[in-house]
Amino acid sequence: MLFSTALIASCCLQSAVEARPLANAGEARQRFDIPAGPLPVSLARWSSITGQSVGATTALPAIRTRAVHGLLTPADALNRMLVGTGFRAIAVGPGLFRLERSPIEPHTSSSRRRRTIPRISRAPVDIVVTATKRPEVLGTIPISASVFAPDRLATGTASPDSATVASGIDGLALTNLGPGRNRAFIRGVADSPFNGPTQSTVAVVLDDSRISYDSPDPDLLLLDVARVEVLKGPQGPLYGSGALGGIFRIVTNPPALDAASGAATLVGAAGAHGGLGGGGDALINLPLAKDTLAVRAIGYYRSYPGWLDTEGGARDANRSTTKGGRVALRWAPDTDWTVDLGGVVQSIDARDSQYVTGSPDTLARVHPIAEPADNDFAQAHLDVVGHLGGLRLVSATSYVTQSVDYRLDASAAAADFGVSTPALFADNRQYSIFNQEVRLSPIAAGGVGWVAGLAYLHASSSLDGTISVPGASPFAVESIDQDVAEFAAFGEATLALGRFSLTAGGRLSLTDAADERAERMGATDRRRRKLGFAPSLSLAWRPADDRYFFLRYARALRPGGLAAGAGQAQGHFDSDELESLEGGARLTLADGALALASSLYFDDWHALQSDYLLDNGLISTRNAGRARILGGDASVDWTLGRGWSLSAGLNAESAELVSANGVRLEDRRLPVVPNVTLRGLVGYRFALGNWTVRLSGQGNYIGSARLSFDPTLDRHMGDYALFAAGASATAGRWSLALRIDNLFDTAGDSFAFGNPFSIRDGPQYTPLTPRTVVTSLRFDW
Repeated sequence: MLFSTALIASCCLQSAVEARPLANAGEARQRFDIPAGPLPVSLARWSSITGQSVGATTALPAIRTRAVHGLLTPADALNRMLVGTGFRAIAVGPGLFRLERSPIEPHTSSSRRRRTIPRISRAPVDIVVTATKRPEVLGTIPISASVFAPDRLATGTASPDSATVASGIDGLALTNLGPGRNRAFIRGVADSPFNGPTQSTVAVVLDDSRISYDSPDPDLLLLDVARVEVLKGPQGPLYGSGALGGIFRIVTNPPALDAASGAATLVGAAGAHGGLGGGGDALINLPLAKDTLAVRAIGYYRSYPGWLDTEGGARDANRSTTKGGRVALRWAPDTDWTVDLGGVVQSIDARDSQYVTGSPDTLARVHPIAEPADNDFAQAHLDVVGHLGGLRLVSATSYVTQSVDYRLDASAAAADFGVSTPALFADNRQYSIFNQEVRLSPIAAGGVGWVAGLAYLHASSSLDGTISVPGASPFAVESIDQDVAEFAAFGEATLALGRFSLTAGGRLSLTDAADERAERMGATDRRRRKLGFAPSLSLAWRPADDRYFFLRYARALRPGGLAAGAGQAQGHFDSDELESLEGGARLTLADGALALASSLYFDDWHALQSDYLLDNGLISTRNAGRARILGGDASVDWTLGRGWSLSAGLNAESAELVSANGVRLEDRRLPVVPNVTLRGLVGYRFALGNWTVRLSGQGNYIGSARLSFDPTLDRHMGDYALFAAGASATAGRWSLALRIDNLFDTAGDSFAFGNPFSIRDGPQYTPLTPRTVVTSLRFDW
């Protein structure tokens, strides 16, 4: 479900979540040593220990809390802390709590008591959080973002992925080239629909590990995940180069130190115009040394039904599978230090591509050569968090590898390469990232909140493209081996000035990019260095506890790189830079039951880097020109009472390339991103005997979009509406869920591209996935 507000330093919460009694949340015990003190300080200390968030719908008074010591669950520790303060805590989502005044209960005779379902509540406007970079009061830092909490019971979704998140986040768009080959864009900051060597405009982060640089979205299956945080707008000061559009951060559930637990899920799927699919997953949490050492692991497998038939060939040709797992080990030697060691592996295999050439309504095609693809991803990390006096130290180390391979029918361009037909193009890409970050921030909130750190990132990528024909050996048609190192120092600080707050941040970075293959051949001009500075400045005003306004300026940049060509690197492209100005407002009404949010933003993008198609179908990169983006979004989250909830959002924007080489352009829309999107989610929860039942209905409208600002590839797509329905029932340790996607079996074009070698011969379409029914059965222990 979606819940709405702002998450400082790393995220803002923008979704509706379901309130649960505090006693049911945070079952794992942890060591606490919190002295008596002012409520805001004690809450910040609690958040620092647990990594969870807590806040209130009103300003928190500096009343004194009780000391909390011992081995306790986060919920029990919070309960003990709040005794005598006049506040109580309500769990409103995974790792999220809301403080509210303790009500005076009227006397009710036992004969009139009846079983009720806890009310669905809004996330608060003013929250104390532990964000990605520092714990602080939410309302003091204006930053626009959203949090999506994968919830199988609330929506029936058994296999949440990046597309699931995009359906619930305003301003987040994805290409649809195929599983493991898509690109993400936020708020119109879209450079190209093609997967070339440019650095992504959205940085994908797994906990504290950056897992993408210039690769496609790895599209991790979001199982045993607490939430996904999507930061909107340039995030250069805290996250470095490439974060022009924003951040897509996945937050996983950590190991519980004291309680053994597990779960097993079986999944079945059936497509209206395809075959059957399914899979399962298993989760286990096992303490190895009581209250000190624990391991948590999950493994999963999914088979997705295909829906495209090849005339005279395979049925449901575009079937795909996803399999993988994650292991995490947590060591807590004392109350002040934790060490997390873990890793992730995932493999996506698609039997064929998913585009057609007739019309978006057809699900059959003449397709003599299969075009399979796969994405193999692996990550390992070591995170150390501890206290140094009054400071919180975080050291995050990670290493990522990703391999993306695919095959394409290149017969349409055979003459360009001097070969006969049929011709097959093979693309093999290898990516790796090593990232090290060390940062400090104060544990207790004071007049000035801050974070400062040093970071080092090393990213390597190689690309090899070959053409082959029957009876002959493959030969190379493109090749790149790029190596990028980035050294950075960053910081951000917030100064409270009564009802106003001023936040300033910056990141100084030195980037060194090299063509490794050219250097091995003796070339001396294939290395490029860039010294850059990415600042941000924000002013916030809170005239009342339920009103919040902010204005934010930020800048981010991407270093230049190498452009692919025929058989070797062919020149380079320069760095680009994006400046953004945003203003926003948030209101809470009806005692927190109704939350409204809106924002307007303007981006000025200089020397836009863009991957484009050469005449022979290969992909190269250039600085396309100057772009401007003007847009706005709005959301409403409403508790209707009696188990009903409503969440809705709107994003509208004009994103255009306005000039190239000093020549003004007209009607050159930036690729992929629609001009308007609408979303809505209605939920209903009720008791039926011993069962808790949840029903949901979801709708999304994707407005008109274009494939490219290249006049020869200016293809229209989008302009369709999708609906889904979900249901779940829970009794004890068993739960059953049902999800129907594309409820009315709508036809439409989700992406007007599939094969670069034949795209100029005629239109290409990627049909919407037909109606699909998914059921899942889960047992928890």
